[in-house]
Amino acid sequence: MQLGRVLLIEDDEWVAVTAGKGLRDAGYDVVVVGTAMEGFSKAVEIDPDCIVCDVLLPDLDGYYVARKIRTEPGAVATTPFLFLTATDDPKERVQGFHVGADAHLKKPFRLEELVAQVNALIEMAQRLRERRDSLRSAPPSGPVAIKGDIAQMSIATVLSILELERKSGRLRLKGAEDRKSDIVVAEGLIVDVSVDGVAWPTVDALGEVLRWPAGSFTFSPRDVSEPTSRRDPIGPSLLEAMRRQDEGGR
Repeated sequence: MQLGRVLLIEDDEWVAVTAGKGLRDAGYDVVVVGTAMEGFSKAVEIDPDCIVCDVLLPDLDGYYVARKIRTEPGAVATTPFLFLTATDDPKERVQGFHVGADAHLKKPFRLEELVAQVNALIEMAQRLRERRDSLRSAPPSGPVAIKGDIAQMSIATVLSILELERKSGRLRLKGAEDRKSDIVVAEGLIVDVSVDGVAWPTVDALGEVLRWPAGSFTFSPRDVSEPTSRRDPIGPSLLEAMRRQDEGGR
């Protein structure tokens, strides 16, 4: 019985063969490609249960793949994403979280580690789907529908789900040192956002909170019918925030 489908984006033949065999032996159907462009196209085509992607690829880097996946319309935007990295550089890990990765695994790795990470990410996605189902059925004025740990589920992932599901409500973020942010969405569009109690432009605010490597989030559904001049799409706003970060600005 197959546990799910894994897309492995890896240009190193030895790593691809070894990792693919380990995942297949563990019960997964594995599709392997060797470039970023192939990886993105194949992800949209097959809608895998998990994506495992090397950061260093021959055409574009893995960050490109993650950005494209997280801003792609459809269910693939919420696919669990595991980066394979060559170093333990904290900056590299933070950049990975910024573009929507859920976890990192340093090379060389043991196959048991890889399988365990994939298992955990797919189980996380299943729990997320259950939360999404409860979110669908929750009344607008109901209790918190989604809550979690930023280190386990990135802010970009949560926002992508809200956009995909066209949800309305308030996303509350808490970071280190009592940092706070409120993001109000209406039918999947950002209509209001503040950081530490001060209103911010959408892209600037997203760039700020995407830097938070740890903290918590809660999303409470509610009717957001009051008129507002701000109606910013989440996907393009996330992409622009990430682009600015890559260029060293806010």
